[in-house]
Amino acid sequence: MITLINPNANVEVVKLLEISTPPIGLGYLASVLRENGFKVRIIDDLVEKLNFEELLRKIKNSMIVGITSTTPTFNSALSYARKIKEAFQDLFIIFGGVHVSFEPEKALKNDYVDAVCVGEGEETILEVAERVEDGKSLEGVRGVYYKENGKTKRNEPRKFIEDLDSLPFPAYDLVPLEKYSVLGYKLGQFPIISSRGCPFTCRYCSSSSFMGHRFRARSAKNVVDEIEWLVNDFKAKQIAFGDDTFTLNRKRVAEICEEIKRRGLEITWSCSSRIDTITEELLRLMRSAGCVAIYYGIESASKRILEYYRKRISLERAKEVIKMTKRAKISAICSFIVGAPLETREDLKNTLRFALKLDPDYAQFSILTPYPGTEIYEEAKENNLLLSENYDDFTAGKPVLKTGMSPKEIANFLRNCYIRFYLRPKFIFREIKKGNLGVILKVVKKVVRSSL
Repeated sequence: MITLINPNANVEVVKLLEISTPPIGLGYLASVLRENGFKVRIIDDLVEKLNFEELLRKIKNSMIVGITSTTPTFNSALSYARKIKEAFQDLFIIFGGVHVSFEPEKALKNDYVDAVCVGEGEETILEVAERVEDGKSLEGVRGVYYKENGKTKRNEPRKFIEDLDSLPFPAYDLVPLEKYSVLGYKLGQFPIISSRGCPFTCRYCSSSSFMGHRFRARSAKNVVDEIEWLVNDFKAKQIAFGDDTFTLNRKRVAEICEEIKRRGLEITWSCSSRIDTITEELLRLMRSAGCVAIYYGIESASKRILEYYRKRISLERAKEVIKMTKRAKISAICSFIVGAPLETREDLKNTLRFALKLDPDYAQFSILTPYPGTEIYEEAKENNLLLSENYDDFTAGKPVLKTGMSPKEIANFLRNCYIRFYLRPKFIFREIKKGNLGVILKVVKKVVRSSL
């Protein structure tokens, strides 16, 4: 038996907004292992919230335990590994995920972690499982850091998976679907990753380093096969595409839209886009195929800050695209980041003013957080700009970078952004018409309370 664990930790979006979705990464690992004859269990403790006696009973007969972690859940993942190893000394524990892919040694310095999977995990975890089952060394298994005779060993990196269509669909039957929710309401939404890799090099993002700078995409048929499977087998009502830039290849997006329509699938969906990869014609087609929301990263109203982020977008184009998106009757969701090291108070005020003037349907405001694997993290380490090196604080809701303003001032400004954006009469009246006001006010109330 192989057990894959998503640890319970202080994940801000789950705690604050009660948003939890199936762990698609573990779903992929489980489906690949199962397809190759291994028995697999997923414990999504973020929603199951087992006590450790219950957890240990569930993993008792396991050969391998794989634990995934993001930066803010890393310390929690280590705690799980320590307690599991104390109970089952001979059990093999491997870590994976974006965070440890950039800092594998920090995980392996602990006696209770045996190996770390670096990068894409599907092919790596299968080879690791085969070696561990046969009692063989991990020497030569690409994409793995491991310990042998007390020494840390580093294997060659693994090449990226070229044929994404070859991967089986995530094993959602192994997760507690009844426990996922949004603001307390049962989730009818499922995540899909239709592509991997990002050619853009935004300095605050580790995704392109983790999944590669080259865009690798699944075929339209394969993507819509998965949508149809989710609708038929799991009664999915909405799909959330988790691609970094879903609209990078507009021809493929059009093919996906036409295939959804051809099959008559009753589904709504959302995705992320860049303002320089969208057209009005594509928006109309996406809406006709069920697209109801697009997430755009705008980040700042300051050209100087955008250059610092290496965002490479035009604010004038942003205005046009938000108007186009609304005309297509698709909700525009824009993200904004505050708290860059060189940002001034005037820069912050201008970003908030721009967000209000841009008037997307919804806005997300967050504090610049230097995650390992990003250029901004390396810069912060080199220049002693980190206020904290406790990864529990890396939630994007707490200031962890030194700026010209105090951490309290940055946190208060973040709170003010939410109040100013969501408590506008214009926004409130719009949400009353949509019948969403109760939900939105619940979100704002939680955000404001959390930052007091």
